[in-house]
Amino acid sequence: MEIWLVAYEPDVLTDEIYNAGLTLVDGDSQTRIKRFYHRADACRCLIGRLLPRMLLKHRGMPLARMTFAKTDAGKPYFTTVLDPPIAFNVSHDSNFIAIAFAPGQANPPAYSVGVDIMEVRMPRGETCASLAETFGEQLTALERRQLRALTPTEVLRHFFWIWTTKEAYTKALGLGLGFDFNRVEVDVAAHTIRVDGAIPKGWRFIRFEVSSASGAPYVGVAAELGLSDTPAVIDKVSNDTPVVRYDATSFIRTAVSELSGKFQ
Repeated sequence: MEIWLVAYEPDVLTDEIYNAGLTLVDGDSQTRIKRFYHRADACRCLIGRLLPRMLLKHRGMPLARMTFAKTDAGKPYFTTVLDPPIAFNVSHDSNFIAIAFAPGQANPPAYSVGVDIMEVRMPRGETCASLAETFGEQLTALERRQLRALTPTEVLRHFFWIWTTKEAYTKALGLGLGFDFNRVEVDVAAHTIRVDGAIPKGWRFIRFEVSSASGAPYVGVAAELGLSDTPAVIDKVSNDTPVVRYDATSFIRTAVSELSGKFQ
């Protein structure tokens, strides 16, 4: 599995680069991107559409042969014929857009990879003491106990490790918003995950951390379903799971150059 991160700082993309990037995505994507009221949201959406295209380009696929579809739950996947198949998933929050990808071993490959990234900041109107209660329906009894036992400096990071792990798992399954998070239990201290009370088999979860240019902390989790029959593991990023970071301007400029030949 690999993870690419694009760091986006508001108001850094010129109109020239932004508009050149728009020409690289399909008409439906262009329409969706242009609907955003805030330019920052449009830029994040554009980068999220360009990331899988750059992934295919790195696999030697020309832009004209890149094709996509969505599952019934709306999860995008490649319909371009690849050998081996590649599964991917995209997530974004504030200053970062992330894509995780790996061999698509599930059938169809769309149901193999999920990723989630979130800024470690207090949700509006919440306190460290109220988190476990406000989100109680999505947390297990163990998760609530662990949060209550932590110091204020620890509770936020712990909470977002739980949340991003649940998100990555359900996104990998392509289940959308209808999955009950209470069915997934993340024991951060023991580095284990249970689903419906049992440790799922064949899963690997990779945690990563990153900071924005302003120093704001982010945590993320990428989930991969393989063919192994071994119990799920939760690991930190290591040498066999590269995390590649780009800034938004250079990423889009490179995408335009490699996919269309402009800016060369």
